[in-house]
Amino acid sequence: MMDHTNGWMNGWMGGGMWIWTVLGTVLVVVLIVVMMKMFKK
Repeated sequence: MMDHTNGWMNGWMGGGMWIWTVLGTVLVVVLIVVMMKMFKK
């Protein structure tokens, strides 16, 4: 690890922020799919 990236990498990865980012992205995709199905009916 480089010193200048260590600060935000530890804060992000250690804090589990990437988990929330992934969950948020998945939720948005699921919502779009559900809305597309609703509009097709």
